[in-house]
Amino acid sequence: MKSTLIIPLLLASAICQAQTQISATDALKLASQNRPSLAASRLGVEQARLSARAFSSLPPLNFAVGASSRSEVGATDQDLALTQEIDIFGRRRASVRVGEADVQLALATYRREAGLLQSEVLTAFATAVSASHQREVATGLLEVAEGLLNATKRRFDEGKVAELQVTRATIEFERAKQARELKDADYQAAMTRLASLLAVPQGELSVVPDAAIEPVAIPSIMDRPDILEIKAEMAKASAEAGYAKATSRPEFSLQVVRSPWSNDRGYFIGRAQISWNLWDHGRVRNEVKAANLRAAAAAKALSDATARAEQELAAVQIELQSRQARIKSYEAILVSAKDLVVKSQKGFSEGFGTQVDVLEATRALREVEQELVEARQQLAFVVIKQYEASGYLVEVLK
Repeated sequence: MKSTLIIPLLLASAICQAQTQISATDALKLASQNRPSLAASRLGVEQARLSARAFSSLPPLNFAVGASSRSEVGATDQDLALTQEIDIFGRRRASVRVGEADVQLALATYRREAGLLQSEVLTAFATAVSASHQREVATGLLEVAEGLLNATKRRFDEGKVAELQVTRATIEFERAKQARELKDADYQAAMTRLASLLAVPQGELSVVPDAAIEPVAIPSIMDRPDILEIKAEMAKASAEAGYAKATSRPEFSLQVVRSPWSNDRGYFIGRAQISWNLWDHGRVRNEVKAANLRAAAAAKALSDATARAEQELAAVQIELQSRQARIKSYEAILVSAKDLVVKSQKGFSEGFGTQVDVLEATRALREVEQELVEARQQLAFVVIKQYEASGYLVEVLK
């Protein structure tokens, strides 16, 4: 009976040793490296930065050359001209602010995508860790059931118990064996889902047995993607209002021009040019007003989002404290349950205990261990909710 149990366990142990054990941070690092969706978001940030660099570039140096079939008709003193616009009225500075706002918006979008991926991966990881613990619990209970069956058979051979007790112990052993097989299948399914999220081949990874997802010590809502996006929208609306005002300011340029093409010897002169729009029929005024209204609307949305986020984070913190206290309570109960099983098995083996005592103690241990595993899984899920509520990103995703 023992060989049928030990051989599969040895095989499982050998397989686990051949696999790479990963923590939650390792899982997120693999997802960051392998998932195309996150790479697309990073490219979006780079595109925004390049666009911002284009906004901040100096006005171009313009070269113009031309000739007419008759020298008295045409561009006259601009047959050859070199023109450089000089920004002395703040147009470039205003456009730079628009580009910076676009970068902030792209970064907020990246944090939203990274946060979604983080929650997805951590949820699958927590499920896999829980399945691993459930499998360990089932293995331990299978060993207890096997020990009970062997002790019952020995006492039956000694004529101290009825055959009915052997039958009952056999049933408990078969139940424990089926539970172990089910938990092993659940673990394999959980690891398959996790591998698909990490974009790695199935069967190459295993989770660290006691892996945990650590909560944020001092969470804040200011890194939430929705709040960052609203702030970026406010900054962009304000920048666009400033840019619209800047477009109504004069334009100034310096030129080097040549005299018209003719039979006479040409000469070059320098020229300063300033020009502005006297009347734009209300275009700039309406653009500025529209941008200011967008900024005011974003400010209202920011106030509402901030209030809701603070309440959401406060609720998550209450859940987190409750789950942590629950785990401590179950850990204390588990020590007593294990001690009860050991004592009941010893009493049954030595003849002053009953099989019922062992079965009841084992059943209590099974329930406590399973509830503790579920409590740890619920804690992990609450920590993931805390990450979402605070906008926290693990360092490997930043």
